[in-house]
Amino acid sequence: MENETVTDLFAAITKIDTARSADAILQEFCAAMARYGLRNFLITGLPVPHDADWRREILADGWSPEWHRRYVSEEYFLHDPCVAQCRHSPEPFRWAELPAARLVARAKLVMDEAAEFGMKEGICVPIHVPLAGPGVVTMASERMEVPPGAMPFVETLCVHTFRSLSGLGTPGDGEAPTPLTARERELLEWSAQGKSTDDIACILGVTRNTVESHQRNIRAKLDAINVAHAIAKALRRQEIQI
Repeated sequence: MENETVTDLFAAITKIDTARSADAILQEFCAAMARYGLRNFLITGLPVPHDADWRREILADGWSPEWHRRYVSEEYFLHDPCVAQCRHSPEPFRWAELPAARLVARAKLVMDEAAEFGMKEGICVPIHVPLAGPGVVTMASERMEVPPGAMPFVETLCVHTFRSLSGLGTPGDGEAPTPLTARERELLEWSAQGKSTDDIACILGVTRNTVESHQRNIRAKLDAINVAHAIAKALRRQEIQI
């Protein structure tokens, strides 16, 4: 991960943390996503299928009013392949990566009509919360520019924004954090410099399995969803420098 990306991630999360309202949180979220061409979004929980009042789970609606009305009037929530995929898997995905098996006629109609409303390309970040139903942050535009290396950044910002808007915060916020060990800090700083797992193993003279074990411990201590999230949190705790 390049230093500039890490710095941007840290800055955006810090601004979201210090925001005093949902509007301020969304302003920072939208500014971060706009750099990738993503301008339409929906942040919502996903109730059980056939829930007649699924809209009560919406945390933030950045869809166009026209598309929102169309989506509701045609009951597209029941047929949306993105909703089905988010329930099925916690992994982020681009709309173009939706499994073909989920694109039955009615589901394909949802995606085709979304494109007519200026949402041809998009990304979904499922949010699977312990002891609660799933949620999603979905973003789209006529055309987006999200390089593969930016996906951890996008995922981290989405999860952090969802938690901030829902009031979940970070588990363990009231407890004293467990500090990283010297080796864990060293390993994470190499990750922040863009080094891969194999690179770090070579630099430190250890096996890949050892590095992966340290990475799991780091994520557990920081309650991080991925390496990018761990770097951002370690920076906020001033445990590493880049």
